[in-house]
Amino acid sequence: MNLAIAMQAAYAGPYEDALREIEKGNYAQGYTLLEPLAEAGNAEAQYLVGSMVIDKAVPGVDQKRGVYWLEKAVENQHMDAAQDLSKMYLSGYVVSFDAQKGIEYQALANEYRPADKPVEDCE
Repeated sequence: MNLAIAMQAAYAGPYEDALREIEKGNYAQGYTLLEPLAEAGNAEAQYLVGSMVIDKAVPGVDQKRGVYWLEKAVENQHMDAAQDLSKMYLSGYVVSFDAQKGIEYQALANEYRPADKPVEDCE
């Protein structure tokens, strides 16, 4: 069994539990289940934790912490996290407006985009 498959199997239970909680609208519980996975380096968990914090779905957690998790997801080549950070820097939402960073994150999103996934229009 290769390492990626073993890691995916290790995350399956808590990750799936977290998704079920999020689907039910229990964002705080989903966050609690996902945060250890994010800390362990799971890019999808990092993206979801960051997104929930940015969207203020988890009370009491500063949105800057959400930026931290999105950046961690980008370090793990998560396309959607790079896309979100690009939009945030280009709009000045949560972070200070920075066109250069916005362009850099968009370039990373394009780099991480799977060949079979079409390029989406920016909102």
